[in-house]
Amino acid sequence: MPKQPALSSSIQFISIEVSNNLPLILSTRELDEVITLDQKTILQIPGMPTVVVGVFQSDGEIIWLIDMGFLMGFNPLLSTGYYQQKLRAVKVKVGDSYLALLVQKVGNLINIESQNITVAKSAKRDALVKRFIKGTCRNSVGAKMMILDIEAIIKYLELS
Repeated sequence: MPKQPALSSSIQFISIEVSNNLPLILSTRELDEVITLDQKTILQIPGMPTVVVGVFQSDGEIIWLIDMGFLMGFNPLLSTGYYQQKLRAVKVKVGDSYLALLVQKVGNLINIESQNITVAKSAKRDALVKRFIKGTCRNSVGAKMMILDIEAIIKYLELS
């Protein structure tokens, strides 16, 4: 009997943008849902780190909303001059609770072959953006994409 070719495993990601110049992808294993928010539904909390936009209610639970653009060294997404009627947030599961990441744009689902993923070296994680990157990969047309590291974001927020 001829040998069966090895099955390659693919991982599904969702594409997001935290600024015009920074497309990222997030594993759908970490994704709970994509939420459209009205600014009026966000409650700001005084004394919180600047990256925390505030909290909002989703399915009876209070969810913290983090400004990913500001976290990664760009202008805050809710700064003067930035206005969108509806805001896009990516809700992720963190242990037994949830966290939402405010992003500029949510894109498509993408399948990436696991052998095309390169894990980031920790020595390169000193820059603001690289601090929150788990690795990189190439999509089907060969464009390089960075994979968001939710655990690194949580650790950063816990220390802030």
